[in-house]
Parts: sequence; C-alpha cells; structure tokens
Amino acid sequence: MRYDSADNYRAGANAVIFNLSASHKVRAEDGDDVDVLKMAGELAVVSQWGYNRSHFIADEDYCNRQ
Repeated sequence: MRYDSADNYRAGANAVIFNLSASHKVRAEDGDDVDVLKMAGELAVVSQWGYNRSHFIADEDYCNRQ
C-alpha cells in the first residue's frame, strides 16, 4: 500500500486501529498495542506512548506472532 502523504498514512492506520472488527492485543515485550484487521490483512501498531508506530499488510502467520 502506498500513501501520498503522512496524513493519509495515519488515516489508513487509524482505520485499522478504530475498526471494531480488528483483533487487539498488547505486546508483552514493549507494551505496544497491535491491531489486526484480518479481512484486509492489515496490521497497525501503536506505541505505549500513543503514536502510530507502523501500519502495513502482513500475512496471517506474521499477525499471529505479534
């Protein structure tokens, strides 16, 4: 996925983060929130300090390991 601006990137990540269908868990090693929207294969990570750390397409195996 490509975004033409930082605002569009944040909007894409937030679409995963705030989607009620997304799976959510907290990573034990760093306290980051991980949200996975399985139907789209998208993963978004929010740092423990509240900023979007990453958003990308990931396969199901990768998502399950987070």
